Amino acid sequence: ANNNLTVNAGIRWEPFLPGWEAHGQTAHFDQAAFDKGIRSTVFKNAPVGLQFPPLRGSNEERSGDGRTNKYHNNSWVRFAPRLGLAFDPGGDGLMTIRAGGGVFFDYPHLWTYSAQGNNAPFGNLLQIFRPSLDDPYTSLGLPNPFPLYPNPDSQFADFGSYNSYRTNHQGPYVYQWNLSIQRQIGTDWLASGSYLGNSVKHLLGDTEHNPAIYIPGDSSTANIQQRRKLILQNPVEGRKYGYIQDVEDGGTSNYHGMLLSIQRRRARGLTVQGNYTWSHCIGDEGDSQPGIGTSAIYPGRRWWTRGNCDGDRRHVVNMSTVYETPQFANRAAQVLGGGWRISGIVRLQSGPYFSVLSGTDTTFTNSQGSTRANQVLANPYAANKSIDQWLDRAAFAVPAPGEFGNGANSIQGPGRIQVDMGLTRTFRVRENHSVEFRAEAFNLPNHLNPSNPGAAFFTLNSQTFGKTITAEDPRIIQFALKYVF
Repeated sequence: ANNNLTVNAGIRWEPFLPGWEAHGQTAHFDQAAFDKGIRSTVFKNAPVGLQFPPLRGSNEERSGDGRTNKYHNNSWVRFAPRLGLAFDPGGDGLMTIRAGGGVFFDYPHLWTYSAQGNNAPFGNLLQIFRPSLDDPYTSLGLPNPFPLYPNPDSQFADFGSYNSYRTNHQGPYVYQWNLSIQRQIGTDWLASGSYLGNSVKHLLGDTEHNPAIYIPGDSSTANIQQRRKLILQNPVEGRKYGYIQDVEDGGTSNYHGMLLSIQRRRARGLTVQGNYTWSHCIGDEGDSQPGIGTSAIYPGRRWWTRGNCDGDRRHVVNMSTVYETPQFANRAAQVLGGGWRISGIVRLQSGPYFSVLSGTDTTFTNSQGSTRANQVLANPYAANKSIDQWLDRAAFAVPAPGEFGNGANSIQGPGRIQVDMGLTRTFRVRENHSVEFRAEAFNLPNHLNPSNPGAAFFTLNSQTFGKTITAEDPRIIQFALKYVF
């Protein structure tokens, strides 16, 4: 550091040492093992290709190419360098230029492994139609599955659904960088402009490992199981598998944003803070909660799911003020007007992004996004956008049989305007006793803020397509009186 420049640099070491998992409590489908007819040594009745390695591997459960299956290895080389600097170009403390960047690691979201509890033989979903209520199992010639104790002789039903986690998962990490300029204006004001960016790698996502294959003229939602890849490859062993969710770590996202802000420190009873953010987040759809749900991305279509992030809000404006009335020398004026604190918060933000759905599975695969509609016009919005008609129905069409729709999170919903006000004052009763009065108004102008669009809003075959039928809270006013002693 010198009179004008300060530099900070460092390297953080974050080794990843995953804990041990009890042997046989996790499942992994191995395509090579399925091709070679390799069966599990932990559960002898398990379908061919289904392996049960512990968290960090076992010599007993090997993949089809002879490698030991491992979900995670100890990772010792996880160094996260960071660099930051601050520069005062004038040397007078009135202007500062700051910049920084670094690498930040995160741990894999291991809570998603809870979905393994749904895999056979640890958990089973059994549907029985028209059983005898006195004895629902033996009346249909089935053994009573309760209590369920997994053991080497556990049975596996046909067309079972599985959550499979790839071996040697990589931990997610993010590159972050920023540049900002701050300038003092007068004695009380501070203005700043900042650029913020990041790039995230190895987000957990999911694809289908056993997708249904579209067969022209012979595909329907009723024969999805019979058209799955594994049963077409091997009719005998493949019928043991239904939906297989393949959790992998290939997801990415990036964010770029401009942040402009202005502040007025408290002077003569007035404080002002305001900021405006213009940003854009792009990511892979479905890379936030893998291991949950019943449909994943169709193989080879990751690019098709990339679009605006679910939480992307392109424009956000915040403004807050606090004003405290002064102390008056006149006793009557002080009693009536002194010590009041008036506050206000204004928030404006653009709407969220979503995908328009056709309402029917035109791909006959039940995969993620298989009901997405086709946008056929450049402008998808109504001529006069309103809560009664936000989207133009003619801008969308149902895809042809066997085709996926387009436009992942490409349509923007209604924005939001929120104005809140508060009025408070503390009345001193005696030295250690006081009464605080508070009046608050939320959504003071009673502005109609549509709720985030639901399925009825963006599904083509819905009677309320493009119409807002729910809204956030109306104006709410509340009063409070608190006695402090």
